[in-house]
Amino acid sequence: MENYFRRTGFRLSQLLISLAMGISLFVSCKDDYFYDDTIPSWLGSSIYDYLNEQGKYKYTLKLADDLNYAEVLRKTGSKTLFVASDSAYDEFFKNNNWGVKSYEQLTLAQKKMLLNFTMLNNAFLIQQLTNYNNGTTLVEDNAMRRATASSALDSISFDAGDKLPSGAYWQYYKNKGLHLMKDATSSPIAYFFQPFLDKNAITNEDVSILTGGMTRQTNDAHIFNCKIVKRDITCQNGYINLLDKVLVPPVNMAQYITNNPKTSIFAKLLDRYSAPYYNGTMTSTYHQLNPEFTDSIFEKKYFATNGGKTKLPNGTSATNILAFDPGWNSYATASGAPIQSDMAAMFVPSDDAMNSFFNSGVGSLLKARFQTWDNVPDAIILPLVKRHMRASLIETVPSKFSKMVDAENYPLPVEKGHIESTYAGVNGEVFTTNTVYPPVDYISVYSPVLLSANSKIMNWVIKYNTETAMDGTPFAFYKLYLNSMAAKYSLFIPTDSYFNKYIDPIAYGQDVQGALKFWYDEKADAVKATVYKYNKSTDVVGDSVALITDASFVINRLQNLLDSHIVVGDVESGAGYYVTKANDLIKVSGTGTSLVVQGGDDLAKNQQAQVVDANFYNQANGKTYFINKPIQSALRSSYKVLSETPQFSKFFELLNGVPDTCVSQIFNKQGVDNRINFFNAFRYTIYVPTNDAVQAALDNGSITPWSTIYTLTPGKVQSAAINKMIRFLRYHFQDNAVFFGQNVNAQYQSATIKTDNTVTRFGTAKNKYYKIGVVGNSSAMTLTTENSKTAKVETKDGLYNIVVKDYIFGLIPSKYKNIDGTGNATGTAFSSSTITSSASAVIHQIDNVLTFEQ
Repeated sequence: MENYFRRTGFRLSQLLISLAMGISLFVSCKDDYFYDDTIPSWLGSSIYDYLNEQGKYKYTLKLADDLNYAEVLRKTGSKTLFVASDSAYDEFFKNNNWGVKSYEQLTLAQKKMLLNFTMLNNAFLIQQLTNYNNGTTLVEDNAMRRATASSALDSISFDAGDKLPSGAYWQYYKNKGLHLMKDATSSPIAYFFQPFLDKNAITNEDVSILTGGMTRQTNDAHIFNCKIVKRDITCQNGYINLLDKVLVPPVNMAQYITNNPKTSIFAKLLDRYSAPYYNGTMTSTYHQLNPEFTDSIFEKKYFATNGGKTKLPNGTSATNILAFDPGWNSYATASGAPIQSDMAAMFVPSDDAMNSFFNSGVGSLLKARFQTWDNVPDAIILPLVKRHMRASLIETVPSKFSKMVDAENYPLPVEKGHIESTYAGVNGEVFTTNTVYPPVDYISVYSPVLLSANSKIMNWVIKYNTETAMDGTPFAFYKLYLNSMAAKYSLFIPTDSYFNKYIDPIAYGQDVQGALKFWYDEKADAVKATVYKYNKSTDVVGDSVALITDASFVINRLQNLLDSHIVVGDVESGAGYYVTKANDLIKVSGTGTSLVVQGGDDLAKNQQAQVVDANFYNQANGKTYFINKPIQSALRSSYKVLSETPQFSKFFELLNGVPDTCVSQIFNKQGVDNRINFFNAFRYTIYVPTNDAVQAALDNGSITPWSTIYTLTPGKVQSAAINKMIRFLRYHFQDNAVFFGQNVNAQYQSATIKTDNTVTRFGTAKNKYYKIGVVGNSSAMTLTTENSKTAKVETKDGLYNIVVKDYIFGLIPSKYKNIDGTGNATGTAFSSSTITSSASAVIHQIDNVLTFEQ
């Protein structure tokens, strides 16, 4: 029989409609299809007559009679009806959520829901319900939902007071009330049939959990948690399917969460992103059906990109938006997608779980800042709510829990043991859980920054410093970076009250130096910078001279500063010195609440930043430390230290002696004053021989003095001598920063390329950089060269572990006006200045020159 219907589905549909209308099929010519002119004997009665003849469906017939639907079920094709027997209704009246004890107690709205929700406006065999048309394409075995004959107008409540959410957009209606549809779309049925389950790898146990513990056997068919005990009863105008219980229309996910007394906390948070919207179409339609009705009808909508509203009731754009509207009855996975193929899901922590989370562990950060759930701002609650929302039930069934990731691709660690109860709604599944699944924003090193009242400055730059993906989509790079669970971070955050003396490196290189005080403007939701004069000789901050509100300037400086406060790794490992994301070199002493940190300038001035009020946080991907001042990166360049340190004078003379006409210069006019020309955005070590060592090398002929080279006749001989000197000098510059006092035993690249095939100590190949061997411990550091000679780090004058930084700015400082507007008359305003990149280095004095030649 079923195979017959599959072959003749279109003709059957025509036949059923014609029979119900009492007319014959007329065709222009005769073919061999027998039933074009004859009613098949097996069609039986109409749906209404069949139910009447069976004598055990009086309640369903009463519903049809009371709702003036008897004639429709007698004549109109084509329908599919899911019915329950009178005995099933008798059981329903004994115990139901509506509190009705008899048919007579049913309201008109309840009668409409019981009949219309169990009716499909077409004739479908059960096996056909797993198919659907997507445009002109037939999709087989992939449907689990279908629109019903129900209407959103079947049930419109008048809500006021506590029945309405407590959000700002609902307050106006709290006292006066309003007629409110929980959604303006009709409610579909959801079903679990074998072809769909097989295609989507959904197990019987999955269905059992989804339906609240119902036992399912292979090939069973269920509408929600109602089992179809007899299917595809064929009538003249459609099909009847007998259910084992009364199918009470479920509500949507949002309604269930709101109505469930065990999920009131989450429901209240969810409702923050909702508002009442006037629905003119439904108001007009309802008035036509009920002329005595003169009021307005509103619809509850959530702020959401899929199925919801992106504009507030006042017409402005919503800023806190959910991924989808959890109250959208006709939910589809995407705009324009068919409703049949899937529905949504939500994990909703119970009130006990929410309270436990708020009072311990990660959630205690929220409580420390906001005291109550009600006080947590919408923008901070949003990622928590979104983390618990799932776009696809197919990908959320229990057998797939271990594979789940959230919308940001972070694992969602739900376990079957976390599930307290389930509810299959018309638009998705609600899993009530005994666990909260905090978003990565709550568990990463970024979390304390987001949640603290004293880190608004750094939080602002983390949130608003965006970059653009290859597809053109903007994204908050630092938020994504600091939320990564693939690395361990140490994040230092100067608290807002201590952000009053950041020495600007560009101003540091000008005639009028400046320091910046960053502050957060609550009203503008922006960070601004007040500029003060600064005397680098006395380290004294003077009077304010300007206010910079340009976001690009502030972001440029704060991004540079943020990079210098991020370390990949554990700064409590005992290494002493660490490299930041900005390639800055910092020194860390102590641990935990006793930890202190120093940047290059802090070391030069014997200053330090300390952990504030025991505020350090162990997070899932590292530690966050709140400190009492910004870590001040080195402001002295390599050139500055090399040129002004008397003990470095001989080596500096060699570095600075490269002829101006030579392409391969050691120094370049950039940054605060000059920078090492061949440095990139990396960290380096510079080994400086003592003056005596340099002089000895000059005396013994290991190196030729510039004075001699200058006298050579320009040409190949002089060029070769210049090149030899430069290669000798560059061998004292090493990739990677190595500090005296650290345990080290490794080989590092120098800045000199090997140009021959001579065998060397470290086996360096031609066209590769010569290496330097470094062995060090807490009290000594020895260097070994490619020709097996050695040099030791000198410590008697304290000229080791000197941290310097070579910047690259948008323009050299003299091309900008000073912070007070003085200086270069044609210069660019200081507020448009930019820090582009930088390299850091550590300088050690050594007792011998480094050579590589055999």
